[in-house]
Order: sequence, then structure tokens, then C-alpha cells
Amino acid sequence: MSYQSDRKLENVYTLQHYCSLYHRPVQAKDYASVAATQNRKVHALMEAAWNVPFYRARFEASGTTPEDYHTAADLYKFPVLTKADLRTWMDEEAAQHPEKYQYWHVAPTSGSTGAPLRTLFSPKENAWVTANWLRVLSLPGYNPFTGKTMCRPNTLHGGGSGEDSIIQRVGILQRKQMSDALKHHMTSAQLLQEINDYQPDFLYNHTNVLVRIAAYAKKHNVPVHQPKFYAPISEGIDDSSRGLLKEVFGPGLVDSYGLSETGACISRVPGQEDYQVNSDTHVVNIYNATLSGPADSGPAVITPLFKTDLPLINYVSGDSMDTYLQGGLRFVKRIKGRMNDVIRHKDGSVTEWGNVAVVMNYILEVVQYRVVQEDYENITLLMVRNPSVPESEQPRVEAAIQEKLGDVLRGEFTLAFRWMEEIPEDPNGKLRIIVSKIPKNG
Repeated sequence: MSYQSDRKLENVYTLQHYCSLYHRPVQAKDYASVAATQNRKVHALMEAAWNVPFYRARFEASGTTPEDYHTAADLYKFPVLTKADLRTWMDEEAAQHPEKYQYWHVAPTSGSTGAPLRTLFSPKENAWVTANWLRVLSLPGYNPFTGKTMCRPNTLHGGGSGEDSIIQRVGILQRKQMSDALKHHMTSAQLLQEINDYQPDFLYNHTNVLVRIAAYAKKHNVPVHQPKFYAPISEGIDDSSRGLLKEVFGPGLVDSYGLSETGACISRVPGQEDYQVNSDTHVVNIYNATLSGPADSGPAVITPLFKTDLPLINYVSGDSMDTYLQGGLRFVKRIKGRMNDVIRHKDGSVTEWGNVAVVMNYILEVVQYRVVQEDYENITLLMVRNPSVPESEQPRVEAAIQEKLGDVLRGEFTLAFRWMEEIPEDPNGKLRIIVSKIPKNG
């Protein structure tokens, strides 16, 4: 097996995977076929996991073997995987086998505990992630191969040169990245002009970016190109923001839910009342509050079925959902996820958690952190030092964070640092990454 060769062939794998997926909203006539595909992949995944030491121990702890797993419901027999479990395992894998993973992808996220989480994806697994996202674009009837897509910049999300490939230069999979509003301090007016100039058929970007563009357009009565479809991503969306987006960008809003660790796994297209699970690539099981058994409403536990090199089985997402089963497939009535926290600026714009995480996740001397916005000028960073790092290194770490995070925050804040033995949890048992003391409409 050559991961270097796989990396070079990743676009080919993406096309192959895409062609194998269902590209329309699932209908009653599809239920049996999609369920059969899901069942087959569940068993194949568990057979692959049997050969991974981390999961072999979990099989033994549960008293099961791959022969016990043939349906999504069978996964309730297997232990759940928390972010802490995943973090420890992935960090150990990366540290022990750096040569193996040099051609793999790393999907960073903050996790729900404030400690950096880096999920490893082989080139073939990452090709599935890409193919699945192309499928999300195609679900409402969009053809990503012939249409014009405008997307978020890749610079904050692990890659891509931003340059067109050969096939894109001849008009296939046309895609234009929006300018990086963070690095280049792009105004809403400039971003809106980019949309109007390119006139995409499908537009996707971070929720807060699209919302602030829509708010600017409405406030200043500026005409906006309405794409056929658009998707606000990476953050939850409230009803008021949803209404604003539809008012400005039109009715073609596509809802997609997923995690950096799992890829997109739940979708709702215009005209649908409920969300569908992308069941040919994922299992989304719902548990009771104690994660001890199945339920229709409660914590969502996700398994990407394509991730067979380093599997991710029964991953606790941290979000809750109201769901039902129909024809052997799961549908979602409501996603009760965490609204991602943001830093609020005087001009009404925000810096989302992902932009902070892209700095903090790679400060390896810090194992846990919380960013507290005191007001529009002051931020306090609560940090837990990696025990393997001497205390004398703290000033150097602070200087590095000051430089990198200061740029992310546009130089508008004074940063204060507090090193702690432990960061206290919130009353609900979670630890928010960003706490802003500025009211949402302040």
C-alpha cells in the first residue's frame, strides 16, 4: 500500500466514489436499496476494524466479533467513542508512526472540551469526504460538474492552493474561492461584489459570513445575485438568520450537518420538511441521555462507513437530535446542536471558533484552552500547559499566541494569559471554547 500514490490519485478516487452514491433525496422506493447498501458497509467496516488494535480491544470488551454487526442497529452493541478517546488514540498514532501518516490529511477541530483534536484521514478516506460533499451539492438538483460553484476559502481549513486544476480550467467542476475575509480583512461590500461578479449557481460559506453579507445588502439596499442553491456551513443557524438569508439569497437554502471528524452526514434540500441521513455513507444512531441504549431523541452518535483505514465507530457528536425511523432509514426532524461561539467585534462582525482553533490547535504546548472575551478590547486566554513542557516555556508560548492569534483578531484586542491546572466546566458539564461577554445583539 502506497499512501503517496493514493495521494496523487485522490481526484480519481473522488470521482469513483461520487459515481457510487445516491444523488437525489431518498424516496420510499429507495429505502430498501439504501438500507441494503448501509448494512453491507456496516459489516465491511467492522471487519476492517477487527484488524485495528484500538478497536480489537473494544470488540473484546463488548464480547462481540464482526459477525455480530450487519445493520445500523447492531452498532448499539459496540462501545461509544468520545472526543477524549479519539484525541488520545489519534495523537498516539501520529506520534508513533509519523512516516505512515506523512501523506494523510488532518482534519482539525477544537472538540467539545477545549483540547485540540486532530483526526487523521487516509487519501482514500479523504476522497470519500470530498465525494460525499459533492453529493450534498447535487441533492437539490445541482450538477457540480457543469455548474459554477463559489465556496469558502481553503486557507483556514487545511489546504488547497486555491488554483484551478486542469479539468477546472476547461470548464468542469468550475469553482471559485471567495476571498479570505479573515486574512485580507475583506468587507461585506467586497465579498458581496465577488458574488455578484462571479454569479455562482451554488454558493457555500460559513454561516456568519453569509449572514453579514445578507445584512449589509439589506441595510444598504444593494442588489444580490441569487444562486440556484446555497449552503451556510460550519455553524448552526437560528430562525432569524435563516429568514434573512432566504430574503436576500432566495429560497434555495440547503441545510447540511456534519463534523470535521465525520464529513457531512445529514442533509435537507429546499422543499423538504425533514432532514435525511446520508445513509449510504453514514450511520447516525440516537442514544438516551446516558449513552446506554437507543432512543428516538437524544445524543447523536455517528459512524462514517467509508473510514476503514482508521475507523471512527460510534463517535459521540456532542449534538442532540429528534429523529424517527422509516423503511429502515433514519430521518431527522430537528437538530439541537450547539451554536458555535464567536468573538464579537465593534463593527458587528464576528470571528468564529474555527479561526481561533486553526491557531490554538497547533500550539502543542497547550492541551486545553478557553478564550474569554471580556469586552470589545480585552480577551483573556485560560490555558492548561502540556505537562511535558517546562513552566519556563510559558513566556515563549504566550509570545507565539500573541503574534498568531493577534493577527486573526485583526489586532483589535489586548490578550491576557492565565495558566491553570484545570479549566472549570460550565454548569451543563461542557466547556465552551469561546465565551463572549458581549450580548449577541450588543
